[in-house]
Amino acid sequence: MAGKNGQKMFFEFLQRCERNGKTFDKEQVIAAAGWKPATFKTYFGKGQINQFVTDVGSGQFEAVNTLDISFTEFKKRLSQSKHFQELGHKCRSPLAKALLKKSKDNMMLALELYNRPSLENKLDGFVLLFCTAWEQLCKSILIEREGEEFIYEKANKKGLRKTKPLRICLEHLYEGKSQIRRNVEKVAEWRDKAVHLLMPELQSIASRIFQSGVLNYSSEFEKFADVPFISSQHTGMMSLVGDFKLPPASMLKTLYGDAASEILELATTLQDEIEQEDDIGFAIPMRVSLVFAKEEGGDQIVIAKANGSAEDLKNLRQAMVVEKPIDPDKSHPLSQGGLMKRVNEILLRDFAIEKLEKVLPKRDNQGRPSLNQHCVQSCVNKLGWKKQSNNKYHYYSKLSKRHQYSEDAVNELIERITADDSFVVRAKNNK
Repeated sequence: MAGKNGQKMFFEFLQRCERNGKTFDKEQVIAAAGWKPATFKTYFGKGQINQFVTDVGSGQFEAVNTLDISFTEFKKRLSQSKHFQELGHKCRSPLAKALLKKSKDNMMLALELYNRPSLENKLDGFVLLFCTAWEQLCKSILIEREGEEFIYEKANKKGLRKTKPLRICLEHLYEGKSQIRRNVEKVAEWRDKAVHLLMPELQSIASRIFQSGVLNYSSEFEKFADVPFISSQHTGMMSLVGDFKLPPASMLKTLYGDAASEILELATTLQDEIEQEDDIGFAIPMRVSLVFAKEEGGDQIVIAKANGSAEDLKNLRQAMVVEKPIDPDKSHPLSQGGLMKRVNEILLRDFAIEKLEKVLPKRDNQGRPSLNQHCVQSCVNKLGWKKQSNNKYHYYSKLSKRHQYSEDAVNELIERITADDSFVVRAKNNK
């Protein structure tokens, strides 16, 4: 702010305008405060004076919040505003700013309610607060885009006017295929039609919808308000997802009587819908994991970050899978010769000679049916293990230029050979 005298003149000018209910333009502010033309643009654009100056359109502004404070308090607030942007500083409409603040409060309440360990059934309250927060955010955006009258429906016969409901607001902001819109509409559907079915047993699977909704809200909030919905040190509050373990139908029947079948149907339908959509914008997919995960072929670490911003959501959609280092000498200890020897040993141990004579075309130096090196090489080529990247059957060491095979490869070869009498012959003939 340009000096103490400038602050004093600015404060007195605002008080006069607010007291008399007069609007003013930026040139009058510049003249009254003794600023340079660029100063007003900087202060207003960064939200440093928006708690006292409101844009009412057509280049006109109103003074607010100056009559009940002293100059000392005025200076204090201006000083504080340099270090943070007031929520709603970009809103021209006071109503839009108020709705934005209420929206944030309601979503924070929803999160605090859901993450309160003493509450067993958190779904009802979360659903109501979640929908309210989204409706207020949508209306704030629509007011800024279309004007305050846009959010109202036509007055009824009694002259009463209602604001547009949540679904209508969503239609104005998002296309029909938008996963953000579908997510909110799903929760709104529960609020309107199925809140009596949202029992604690559904909490884990419902939380996948809720989690995506909160991440979507955080991203849309920051995009519109230009400030984060929640500070980075508190993002743990947004972690709502758990494992989905629905109790047996008999237990639900005991707990809820005839409603148990409806609860089961809701859970099954929701689970199918999540798997079919497979989009984090609608619900956290079942396969998403943020911990060490034992996967086929070795341990994996799934790395993702999701604090709610648009970039973080992109990161989570493209969650990175990093292979944990594996010792190939432990996972794939067999050479091709070792693979041949191991398969021959098991075949001779576990199967009758009559069976082996049908499936193995070669004989060893004792006249017994067996695989030779060419047989094994042909089978490996037929199964395409070397054409794939390193897998649970085959590993190629670039450093030593050596092909290595696992116990899984032994078991797979035995299964193929004994299940199909002509497998080895067709492999040798490249068929």
